[in-house]
Amino acid sequence: MLGRDCRFLKPSALGLFVVSLASCLKADDMNIDAVKYKTNVIEIANTGDNITNAGIPGFYSDLGVVAAGASKTFNINIHYTGPGTAPEDITVTLSSDAATLAKYNTENGVTKVVPPSTVVTFPTSVVIKKGTSLTTVEAKITVTAEFNFNAAYAVPVKITQVSNGIISGNYGNAVYSFGVRNSYDGAYTVTGTMVDAANSGITGRYPMSVGLVTSGANTVRLYDNAIGGVYHSILSGTSTSYYGAFGVEFTIDASNKVTSVINVYGQPAGNGRSAEIDPSGANSWDPATKTLKVKYWMNQPSVIAGHRCSFDETIVYTGVR
Repeated sequence: MLGRDCRFLKPSALGLFVVSLASCLKADDMNIDAVKYKTNVIEIANTGDNITNAGIPGFYSDLGVVAAGASKTFNINIHYTGPGTAPEDITVTLSSDAATLAKYNTENGVTKVVPPSTVVTFPTSVVIKKGTSLTTVEAKITVTAEFNFNAAYAVPVKITQVSNGIISGNYGNAVYSFGVRNSYDGAYTVTGTMVDAANSGITGRYPMSVGLVTSGANTVRLYDNAIGGVYHSILSGTSTSYYGAFGVEFTIDASNKVTSVINVYGQPAGNGRSAEIDPSGANSWDPATKTLKVKYWMNQPSVIAGHRCSFDETIVYTGVR
């Protein structure tokens, strides 16, 4: 999924592009500028899940599944704080501010990036109406051809000008992160067969509880819940194990065919392991039942000529990750 720093962590529900985001800024904290300056203060108010408690406020929105070319939105709240409500219509100018994001990244030890202009839009001028204290506008995220599901996107918003009052020194800017998943992303159960031609003591471990994790507009990686990563669990005798430096990514085309299977650790990885689709399989995606049928090999020429392992699997959707 997607717009998160740790794309392969198991989320509590993306991630995706994952983490618990329960803490919120306190309403009293957001009024300290008004107390300090004893005047009307304009600020960015709580929006979505707050993910920082110090420095520049950071918020997160899980946008869920967004198909190629489609859009979803998250809210930006602009707040008047002072005695009573806004004494007149107050025009607030907003901008995307690279310096805000740079400071946020430093404060939090992250490397978020601003999405391309084709991906994100939000109003640059909003109005807090007379007699009110809050206005909400929407930022729109569109999965364009420039959208990178592997990027840790964030939108840095800064109040640059107000027609009445002053801009908050504590909440005059904020960073909005978001998660986006493709239509294949979710929690799944895998059944099937596996044969290791080099070691008969290694057999398939089915059923497997896995996640298919968004890695691109039409690609997903198999996250093995038993191992806790992008791997493929196996049985070595009666013990659960896995192949080191081997984890698969599936590519599915517009006609619902699986067109490739690769090893995410390299083709080949340092230990010589690679993945390859077996064209004799169904290799198909059923969007109605959210079922993936795929047949593929793990190759390791240094161990055995030809295909070392064969997998013939049915991967059935069980819910949101």
